[in-house]
Amino acid sequence: MIRTMQASDVASAMRLKEAAGWNQTSMDWERLLRLEPDGCFVDEREGVIAGSATALRHGSDLAWIGMVLVLPEFRRRGIARGLMRHCLRWLADRGIRVSRLDATDMGRPLYVELGFRDEAFVERWERPPVAAHAAERRLDEDPAAFSEAEAALDQSAHGYDRSALMRDLTTDGSVERIRSASGFACGRPGSGAWFLGPCAAVSEDAAGSLVARLLRGHESQRIFWDFLPSNGCAARLARRLGFRRIRRLVRMVREEGGGSAPQGRPDRVYATAGFEFG
Repeated sequence: MIRTMQASDVASAMRLKEAAGWNQTSMDWERLLRLEPDGCFVDEREGVIAGSATALRHGSDLAWIGMVLVLPEFRRRGIARGLMRHCLRWLADRGIRVSRLDATDMGRPLYVELGFRDEAFVERWERPPVAAHAAERRLDEDPAAFSEAEAALDQSAHGYDRSALMRDLTTDGSVERIRSASGFACGRPGSGAWFLGPCAAVSEDAAGSLVARLLRGHESQRIFWDFLPSNGCAARLARRLGFRRIRRLVRMVREEGGGSAPQGRPDRVYATAGFEFG
């Protein structure tokens, strides 16, 4: 049975995530529930949360589908397909005509069947710990304020309004953030690695300065960084900072009813907010 996810389901949702070996934390599930309480779904079978999927609207132009997970013992029963169709109907009822997601090799055939097409690659890069005992340093530069300038940069980079997500990130005490006149960068804890992102900047130099400052104090941690390799500047910067590519997913888009996917300025996107947020 598919139903709306509740806060009391987070522990079960974490078991889904852990079975897949993903990096999200309970705080990421809670963020999705805050941002889209009616757009997070679970499939309950035999008294067990067997699957999940989330549909997060970014303004009125686009939605991001994520956290499509099924426990291994419940796979090949149509659970992911049912959850995806439920998400797409839910979005259509709310007038959202364009959806994106980041697809694993396992999930991509289903998404193609449901009308998604390949749009780009998105890669995960990793830096292992580089120091044994580096002191942690929090960055508390005006943490509660997501400025109009940052909102404008983020929207121009992505082509759609992510201000609700960004406001949530900047008011979360677990998220570190640094900004300048030319961009911003955030980072937050993950279950297996500290996560760098999102980051938007007007140039490679601006992004490099932001990311280098954000990483200070995290030398003892494993770090993940997700970005589109079409931004060659981001890849060059990642190599320079000691990261290497460990995973590649396919960014996919579905357009219906005359909807057209916004393009933005990918050259200004130096880190995504994560596979579940875009």
